[in-house]
Amino acid sequence: MAVSSRQKEGFTMPELEYLAQCETVTIVPLHRMERLELVRGTVGPFRPPQKTQVPLWLATMLKRTNRCRIVAPDWLKYEHLKKLCKQEEEPDSLFTKLPFHYLEIAHILLTVAEDDIAESQGIRRLLQDLRESRQSKTLRGMEMLNPLQLQMDNLSAAEINEIRPLFRHSFNMLRQLDSLVLASEKSQQQSQYADQSYAGLEESFASSYPL
Repeated sequence: MAVSSRQKEGFTMPELEYLAQCETVTIVPLHRMERLELVRGTVGPFRPPQKTQVPLWLATMLKRTNRCRIVAPDWLKYEHLKKLCKQEEEPDSLFTKLPFHYLEIAHILLTVAEDDIAESQGIRRLLQDLRESRQSKTLRGMEMLNPLQLQMDNLSAAEINEIRPLFRHSFNMLRQLDSLVLASEKSQQQSQYADQSYAGLEESFASSYPL
């Protein structure tokens, strides 16, 4: 499948948030509602105070119309984020596993449903610390870039999007340099082979026609 120039350069944050809208979150409905038939399936019925899972876009719509309360996911809770920050700062640690759209989901929930999230200001600070730690780790990973691959597991969509333009440019440059090195080595090998062949020919002439 062909990749558009827009995809090569990366997405904007609103575009990434749009892609994250289909992720599932948990809500507590505040009003009784029947089942809703959606393109990707059926949600509901909604019976307060029974929790139910819905797409993020529906949760934000219901929240804005005061029809639900959004339950913060476990990974977005203060103590859990604090633990993740410590893990990220450990020497030689790998990227901690988070939802692929964790930054976008966190931004949407803290914007639309901040009153539903305990310690929201502390969570904002921890998210910023977490992002900075992971950015530093990403930069260290880019230093190990080679012409064949770059492996950094558990990167999120936003984090991949940040390094996409730099990675694409650096990877292409490394591949070009690698091709030049291979061409130079091949040329040297051919030159050495020619020298050896010429030396062998001289020895053959000397033994066949002694003076």
